[in-house]
Amino acid sequence: MTTNKQIVSSIKKSLSKIDFSKTYEKCTNEAQTRLYLIEPIIQVLGYSSFDDMLTEINAGWGAKNDRADIGLLVKDKKNPEIIVECKAVGKKLTDKEASQLNSYFINTKNSKIGILTNGTEWRFYSVNNATKSQNLFNVPFLVLDLSEINDATIEQLSKFHRNFLANNLNDLLEETQEYYFMQGFDNAFATELFEPSDDFIKAIFNRMHGKRITDEVKDKIKSLINSNSIQTALNRVIEEESKNGNMVITTAEELKIYHTVKTILVHNKKIDADRITYRDQKNSFNVLIDDNNKKIVCKIISARNKYSIEISGDKFDYNGIDSIVKIKRQLLESALSFIE
Repeated sequence: MTTNKQIVSSIKKSLSKIDFSKTYEKCTNEAQTRLYLIEPIIQVLGYSSFDDMLTEINAGWGAKNDRADIGLLVKDKKNPEIIVECKAVGKKLTDKEASQLNSYFINTKNSKIGILTNGTEWRFYSVNNATKSQNLFNVPFLVLDLSEINDATIEQLSKFHRNFLANNLNDLLEETQEYYFMQGFDNAFATELFEPSDDFIKAIFNRMHGKRITDEVKDKIKSLINSNSIQTALNRVIEEESKNGNMVITTAEELKIYHTVKTILVHNKKIDADRITYRDQKNSFNVLIDDNNKKIVCKIISARNKYSIEISGDKFDYNGIDSIVKIKRQLLESALSFIE
């Protein structure tokens, strides 16, 4: 069985053979973009143009004769599980194009994933299992920019390789459903605060140690749930989180150190600024490559309002920008070890 590590290596090797700058010059319209850019990338993902790739699929009904650009066969040998809508290089992808993809998706049975792409930007959508008709969610669960390919991009692409999906399609779909479900939290929470349900009001009543709830009491509690009371409660929540150490606060000094480190690193031509990111965690502020916690360039550690920088286990005191410049060599070596 092909491992994900082998798939990543295969994709990386194949993409390195594509001269994207020359390819872009050939792509002056949608048909050329599909032929010279989109289909070759799909082939890099393990789909044979003869066995696994269907083109101009009937996706209309009634008097309509709509045809989806590409359908990809993963486990089913007849019905495509992935529908790809192609646009010309440079074409801005909007809700209009996404709606077009969805209209084709609805009329292709057994399809599970929709892809909208102009060759450089790839938007991945998942079937919405919550609806009775076969619709895509209206926002992508993943967006990849292939104009600047890095390890993180290739890692994400590997999830759509045919060999990987053949064994993990259901797992991927479960992940997307959970992703979309959790995306609804903020809206659901705001709606509950703006239009409190009886259950929410009863929960508050119980925490107030009420003895008997009446319609009058419910109305009074409901009237107290407003922006002022929510702000007061928010301040208390922040205070409690801070006391319990559950809240991570990014300081201005940490950001200052981060930007200084980043400035030093990007002076090396091998290091792309977009690959340098950070994650502020409970015990340290980590400077990363490709937003990968396994690729830590350095850790910024604070204790009693004093900062230090840790690189591969070695600690250096921070006393202003000059102290960062002094460890330039160590920082570059650490960053390049995750790039080269």
